[in-house]
Amino acid sequence: MIRSFVSCLILLSIVAGPVKLSTWTIVAADPVTGAVGVAGASCVPSTPADAVAVLVPGKGAAVAQATWDLVNRNKVYELLRLGQPAEGIIRQVTDRAFDDGVEDRQYGVVTILKGTVKVAAFTGKDTSTWAGSQSDLSRAVTVQGNILAGPSVVADALRAFKSDDSVRGNTLQDRLMRALEAGSRAGGDIRCNNARVKQTAATAFILVARGGDAPYAALDFGVTDQGTKKAPWLAISVAEAQFGPNPVIKLRAKYDDWRKTNRRQ
Repeated sequence: MIRSFVSCLILLSIVAGPVKLSTWTIVAADPVTGAVGVAGASCVPSTPADAVAVLVPGKGAAVAQATWDLVNRNKVYELLRLGQPAEGIIRQVTDRAFDDGVEDRQYGVVTILKGTVKVAAFTGKDTSTWAGSQSDLSRAVTVQGNILAGPSVVADALRAFKSDDSVRGNTLQDRLMRALEAGSRAGGDIRCNNARVKQTAATAFILVARGGDAPYAALDFGVTDQGTKKAPWLAISVAEAQFGPNPVIKLRAKYDDWRKTNRRQ
């Protein structure tokens, strides 16, 4: 009972203010169908990180990470719903008149307004190394991360997203899952690795909304809507203790089960 109460206090302290995240994410969209999705992983233990992502089908998707703040995340969500292009969203949320802590932030945005793809990302100079991003406008995808094992985490994730796989499929969600795994194989989040175990992350998720679905953002950090009516079409989230099992592996198993029984798009 005491342990449960302490755990609740820890979670409340996490969601009450800014959260220092070591994270890598893949943000992507399909300009033809309007589907949007995000996959990501972080070394925040035993806590879902779904809330870094926002999905607005037909318009775009984005992440707010590094020093994560709900106000900043909600601003990105608002601008996406208003139909702002990726560069405009980044420009507004990195304006110091809006956020004087901008150098601790990281963002990735993909927009697909009227079939026109825009991709933009931002990494503040005070985010912990390795930190950075890579994108591909032609594939409507951006990959970004901080406190990573190295630049190969982002580079390998992007390469995996772009690569075709006749066995595991090439839908938007297939590519997101594959990209997340590639980042994990490259070492992922450095804080979840030590001499004893290479865990690469303690929490991982994949979220996808179809073109005609409602916009989606989790209520706050530490919240997952998987298995509820609030969740988007695809919503799988796994959280483990630090230096425990690799959540990306369990996420793949759950994704493969989901894939067997859901219509592909």
